[in-house]
Amino acid sequence: MEFAYPWVLLFLILYFICIKFCPEKRIAIYFPHFEFTSKINKDNLLKFFILFFTLLALSNPYIKKEIIQQNKGDAIVLSIDSSGSMAEANKFEVVKSVASDFIDKRKEDKLGLVVFGTNAFIASPLTKNREFVKEILNKMYVGVAGRNTAILDSLAQGVRLLKDSQAKTKIIILLTDGIDNSSKISLNEIMPELKKYHIKVYTIGVGSDVNYRLLEYISQNTNAKSYQAYSAKDIKDIYDEIDKLEKTDIKNKIIYKEYLYIYPLGLAIILFLLYIGRRRW
Repeated sequence: MEFAYPWVLLFLILYFICIKFCPEKRIAIYFPHFEFTSKINKDNLLKFFILFFTLLALSNPYIKKEIIQQNKGDAIVLSIDSSGSMAEANKFEVVKSVASDFIDKRKEDKLGLVVFGTNAFIASPLTKNREFVKEILNKMYVGVAGRNTAILDSLAQGVRLLKDSQAKTKIIILLTDGIDNSSKISLNEIMPELKKYHIKVYTIGVGSDVNYRLLEYISQNTNAKSYQAYSAKDIKDIYDEIDKLEKTDIKNKIIYKEYLYIYPLGLAIILFLLYIGRRRW
């Protein structure tokens, strides 16, 4: 137990000084170890405990306790290119497999899915139901959103999913193997939106036909990283690295104080009422 104002208890010294120099002439109780209180009478003893418990309450005693609180986790949108070029070397199926493994690892996060080609659309809203997101992902196929590439439009859809999220960290992981040739929104329009809602965008370019300057610009200006992948192993390693970089501290220890002044205060009140009763009768 600790005290917020331990110095308050020093006022007890005044009580003993008063007993020494201003004693009441009543029936005394002898305390052999306290010479200066040898003539404390019954009322003085009662008054001592009233004062003691009152000062104890005023010193604000407390004990420290701790609780473990579950954090909300992150909000993550997987934005995946399904344009025609993703059919080459079975890239789209590789990405689906790697992304599915990534989903399994994010047990406490809310996950959403955006798929883009000529157009970009939300395939799955943010949810903790990982099996649902994986099922939707497995149903996607090359060309489902058109044959071209709308990278910036996919980011706009990601912002739609994340802007109202209360998650501590909001993330888009964007993977593409092409150059933006179909977006209706401009870079100058989407970047302020990403910054406004504090969204980090990790970008992954697959192959050599990618505008890496654009991807690097987006990631650097949202406090994230940009990657280049040239094989299935590269893609897996990149998702694994992002998983490690954005690990959520699920459990948070909170220490709080439980104040105990009510207990000595209650005793002081009871003793005070008893004292009044003794004085009357």
